[in-house]
Amino acid sequence: MAYSPADCCQLAGKTLSRSSTTCSLAALIGTNLPHLKRIWSKNKTERRKYEGIHNNAASKSTKRRYKQYGSLAVIVGSAGYYATLNKSQRRSLFAKIEAFGRFLRAVNTGMLISFDYYFSMLGLKEGCANYEIGMSRIHQRAANRILNGCLLNGGLYIKMGQGLVALNHILPKEYLDTLQQLHDKCLTRSEDEVIDLFAEDFGKSPTDIFEEFDMKPIAAASLAQVYRAKTKDGLDVAVKVQYIDLQKRFNTDISTIEFLLKLIKIMHPAFNFTWILRDMKDTLKQELDFINEGKNAERCAKELAHLNYLYVPKIVWNKCSSRVLTTEYIEGTHVNNMQRLKELGYSLADIDRKLFRIFGEQIFHTGFIHADPHPGNVLVRKDKNKKIQIVLLDHGLYNYLPSVHRIALCNFWNAIVLNDHGNMKKYAYQLGVEDYTIFAEILTQRPLATEIVFHRKLSNEEVQYMIKMAQERFDNIIKALRNMPRSMLLVIRNLNTVRSIVRTHGDPINRFTSLARIASHGKFDSSGMTLLKKLTSCKQRTYFELRLWYSNFRIWFMKIMLRILQMLGRLPDITAITRQIA
Repeated sequence: MAYSPADCCQLAGKTLSRSSTTCSLAALIGTNLPHLKRIWSKNKTERRKYEGIHNNAASKSTKRRYKQYGSLAVIVGSAGYYATLNKSQRRSLFAKIEAFGRFLRAVNTGMLISFDYYFSMLGLKEGCANYEIGMSRIHQRAANRILNGCLLNGGLYIKMGQGLVALNHILPKEYLDTLQQLHDKCLTRSEDEVIDLFAEDFGKSPTDIFEEFDMKPIAAASLAQVYRAKTKDGLDVAVKVQYIDLQKRFNTDISTIEFLLKLIKIMHPAFNFTWILRDMKDTLKQELDFINEGKNAERCAKELAHLNYLYVPKIVWNKCSSRVLTTEYIEGTHVNNMQRLKELGYSLADIDRKLFRIFGEQIFHTGFIHADPHPGNVLVRKDKNKKIQIVLLDHGLYNYLPSVHRIALCNFWNAIVLNDHGNMKKYAYQLGVEDYTIFAEILTQRPLATEIVFHRKLSNEEVQYMIKMAQERFDNIIKALRNMPRSMLLVIRNLNTVRSIVRTHGDPINRFTSLARIASHGKFDSSGMTLLKKLTSCKQRTYFELRLWYSNFRIWFMKIMLRILQMLGRLPDITAITRQIA
């Protein structure tokens, strides 16, 4: 294509124009380049920020979806796994979940009690006017928390709480009065659980085994529920059915309680009760075997057959297993139901004498000792001759006292009455106890020394000294109990439980005298003796009775003097203390 000169000039002009424009633009950019760089950098940062926010939102949304899908997968997988389990496996799974819940509840209760004691006692000083009131309130709060924790956790926790009640020579009154409810208040279980347990142990339902079976329990204990039933041959029976998950949760519950006691020991060194649990482990295993309980009941009935005022319900062996115990059903009134006992015209003194004779025979003569004679396990009724009869239930926990220890214990008690400190020390050593004075006071629940100051009012220094000595006495009691043979601990538990029953009756008999005579009965038995030995035995028995009378007179005189000193303002109110003295 050919261009004319005019076209060439025009084209050249445009090119020059563009070139000048480009040059001007380049000059402009060059001049403002730093500013443009800042704008570009800022825009780039904002773009990245925007892209980052957009990407984060997308990432979070994706993560949420993954979590939702993951949760759904876990739920579906768990439901599928649960659907494949049988009833026993499902119970085992729930037991593990519930064990964690019991652990958290127990730890929470223990920490609340510990912190309450620590912070509430900061402003309290022993000997001040508000000390007793303040401590009583703290004790009551702690006892209420323990009670609620035991009832909610059930099983071994209730058993542990019942064991604490037996330590009435150590624990404050608030604990004893509150935890006493654990003998009557226990959790009940569903009917399905009973049916499942029978299916596991017998391969049949309760209605297949019995002619009649009332699915509503007539009693609920710490380890089992009791139902009323009738056998095919028409015998009325009581069927004790263990809680189905109890044996499986034994180890975890024991470990939790042990952990709590160790924690309390760290926070409050003076309150070290870990030794109690160590002694309870084997006894609790005994109680979980109902076949063993049936054998214990039959042995008790055989060894005490000469006491016609004692009755032990017969065992129906063909309807028993390790978790089910069937005995004949007995009507009676619980020994602590004073109102009903009085309405029936029963003599409380007669009941108490027979109680001490029954358990005294076991401790001092047979050596095969019922270790859990709380009021729920003792019924009172009239026999066919219209005389008072004691019915002894729940033979799951027994202790065997070897002959060498049993004889030493009888001699130790005899030495207490005769005030023979040499023999007290000798026989206490044979029983594995170092501090014989503390041991004597724990056994008899009365002081060996009864010196009283009459001439003046106690000074503040003397009051503080008495408080210090009382604390040291408490520490010595704990030490003595911790070092005692396990067999002795269960003897003390038995004695203290029976004595607490007698106290609720108003102490119609002398506890110390009753036990002292039972303990020394074999020593003065003159059957089969020659005339000379009979005369010697009669002389010893007369001296023993005189010393026993003097010991009782001394305690009576001490109580009278303490009341007089209290009336004169030389002593604080110690009614609660003197009532504990046998």
